[in-house]
Amino acid sequence: MAPDLSRLDDKITDASLVESILEPSKAISEGYETLSVLTVDGRVFNGLVASQDDNLLVLRDSQDIDKLHAIPRVDVDESSPVKVSIMPGGLADQLTGRQQFLDLLRYVIDLKERGPANEMVRSHSSAIRELTAEMKGLILIRERNCTACHGSSSISALPAARPGPNLIWSAQRLNPRYLARFIADPQQTKPGSDMPSLLGQMDQAERAATAEAIVHFLISKTGDRIPEEVVEVDQDSIVSGRNLFHSVGCVACHSPRDESAQELPIVGSVPMGELRDKYSWQSLVDFLENPHVARPSGRMPSLRLARGQASDIANYLLQNDKLLTAVLDSPWAVDTQLVEKGKRLFTKFNCGQCHAGILEPNVASTPFEQLSKLNTDQGCLSDATGDWPDFTLTEVEANDIRAAVASEFATLDARQTIDFTLVTFRCTSCHSRDNLGGVAQDRRSHFQTTNENLGEQGSIPPTLNGVGAKLNPKWMRDVLVNGRSIRPYMKTRMPQFGESNIGHLIDLFQSTDELAETTFAASADVDESRKEGWKLVGNEGLNCAACHTYQYKLSDTMPAVDLTEMAQRLKKDWFYHYMLSPQKFSPNTVMPSYWPSGKALRADISGTPEEQIESIWQYLLEGRQARAPAGVVREPLEIVVTNEARMLRRQYPEIGKRGIGIGYPGGVNLAYDAQQMRLATVWKGKFADPSAAWYGQGSGSVHAMGPPIQLPKGPELYDSTKRMVRDDSRPDGYRFKGYSLDDQRRPTFRYEFGSVAVEDYFCEFNEDPSGRIQLRRHVTFTSSEERKTLRFRLASNDKIESSTDNEYQIGNGLTIRVPADQSAELVEDKQLIVPLTLARNQTQKILVEYLWE
Repeated sequence: MAPDLSRLDDKITDASLVESILEPSKAISEGYETLSVLTVDGRVFNGLVASQDDNLLVLRDSQDIDKLHAIPRVDVDESSPVKVSIMPGGLADQLTGRQQFLDLLRYVIDLKERGPANEMVRSHSSAIRELTAEMKGLILIRERNCTACHGSSSISALPAARPGPNLIWSAQRLNPRYLARFIADPQQTKPGSDMPSLLGQMDQAERAATAEAIVHFLISKTGDRIPEEVVEVDQDSIVSGRNLFHSVGCVACHSPRDESAQELPIVGSVPMGELRDKYSWQSLVDFLENPHVARPSGRMPSLRLARGQASDIANYLLQNDKLLTAVLDSPWAVDTQLVEKGKRLFTKFNCGQCHAGILEPNVASTPFEQLSKLNTDQGCLSDATGDWPDFTLTEVEANDIRAAVASEFATLDARQTIDFTLVTFRCTSCHSRDNLGGVAQDRRSHFQTTNENLGEQGSIPPTLNGVGAKLNPKWMRDVLVNGRSIRPYMKTRMPQFGESNIGHLIDLFQSTDELAETTFAASADVDESRKEGWKLVGNEGLNCAACHTYQYKLSDTMPAVDLTEMAQRLKKDWFYHYMLSPQKFSPNTVMPSYWPSGKALRADISGTPEEQIESIWQYLLEGRQARAPAGVVREPLEIVVTNEARMLRRQYPEIGKRGIGIGYPGGVNLAYDAQQMRLATVWKGKFADPSAAWYGQGSGSVHAMGPPIQLPKGPELYDSTKRMVRDDSRPDGYRFKGYSLDDQRRPTFRYEFGSVAVEDYFCEFNEDPSGRIQLRRHVTFTSSEERKTLRFRLASNDKIESSTDNEYQIGNGLTIRVPADQSAELVEDKQLIVPLTLARNQTQKILVEYLWE
């Protein structure tokens, strides 16, 4: 970890910042010194001290901040401070001139003067706003659907109607026994449910009989139940489902869950109940894919899950040993006599007032008093039990409803209607608007990003303050109704509630939000202004392209919103105001202020701040046709390999941050995956281009400089009796142990798989008589116990052909050769393996040669 630039000590002067950039190792801040540790077995670890005591020293790796080295004190031979800063030297040499250095310095000084982001939030925010009791009461009346029985033209005119769930869908797919228990006692079956108890005046046996009859009636209305798929448990899918559940947005409203899907309760969460009793795998997948069919009110939004994603989440939430049909024991046989009884009861209890499509239109319901004429100390709002619904309201909720009734339902203005809608659909769980709502502190960790460089902007959904003055109406409709997204780095998805439920927000936002009148700079020559804008956006100007995406091409540093969609998305006057003062609109933004106090940072570029912004706007108006800014396409860097191997530990495509690239003399190269203990990529020619990582503050990927051949994911060594997982995660039971270098600086990788210790060594070799330089691999296995079911995967491909007894063609281009006395097996023409039988404390070796042009 490097020092937080927003929390630098007052003793840090502007001059010392200059010195730190030019000579980072001259003065290393206290607490950021690197320690070099030599262990008794000859390994060397370099990193910052994360923690230490008499028994254990923990270092944070100087190359990978997510990696910790826990070193027992008894294993430490010697340790000494490293007098070289973790900040690389010579970074300023990569800048194109004095002006870029001044821009960088100005930005760092600006961060220091601004202070920490959370302090900025406190200084720019008022206390969290609460709704009035009347407004809370109106929302409760809408949520409990009181107007289904008690008429009110005022409340019926409000948005966000709350029809009950589609009972045809439920009866076709849900466990009938669950439905019967739920109808008999909703709160006991699903605590926190909005469904009232209608049978509270009955004893337990009568409630059960009544509920059973109603279920018979409902099932009789559905025809055949939806056929069920038989699905075996898939551990990979469960893991994937857990990751999705905790990242795409489910935890914005629901409580997080542990590995076995048991709730870890958070106050204010929407209850889900016992899902295993309610859903089969099939029905839960159907619901997650298209929740609005089952619940047209839109309170459960669509997260635009693909079938496979819905399947993974269902597997995680259910986790049955075998997910069969919802009818877990004997089938539910419909009794015609109970059907008639159930219909009479369904009508008697006015269930059709909330649940449409069950009763014929001409079936009359019991008339009820108008809402405005109710005695609010009786019936549903009282503590008494009777022939009225029991919503199990708290005293505070009952008083809020009384306040709303007493207010005579005055018409809501536009701002109040926006508040009403945002709270009703729980938009305030993710977004804040005028200090109403926002992500709760105990949920923030579940709002994730793919790029940490963006800070909270990359994970926390944006504020809705003034959003109508910010976004053009067509774009706003695309986002709210059509699921359009411009933030691919944000894992939390924008939920879809349906146009009929929230479409009215578009006009309300547009008519309500406004900015102070803006005077735009005049542009006498639009073409010339556009050229100036192109210069400002590129690395010869303000270098916007260093962070912002251009035509869906991600920047090296961070994938901020696309430049070529801005003019389509944003209103011009909002763009002007934001550019002049980004922190005013978004205190946590990483966007620097280029015109502090109304003065342009780039004095060498002509024009006032307003004129420069106008030039940028004219450039952005060209959208997808805009000329690529200077700096979007960078000249590659090259790590040159001469007479010894070169290594680069960085992020690589198809590997991630635990990649280790090695270039060998003669032009053969590989990337090793230390996360999964596997050979990941091989290529020939020049070694590697680190420009994306170099220019991208370490966040970009290193790229092969020759045509790469990708090898399959998942560990190469595995136990054939256990299912092998092939994803991006660290596999269970494996431990990477580092590497050592030979005299040509070729590494030998070391890892453990349970009782097996593995050494994996690669080297170049000259294949006679062709003279081609190819890649040879020596893998050594030693086990502390007998192992008979191990396999080592050499290749996996849809097309593997054996050309000779010991050569195998892998797809198009790669040949793998093994010694004639080494038993390799081709499994179903798709996987090439070497079976291993290891005796206790004995060593076994295999040799593999990789041949390609």
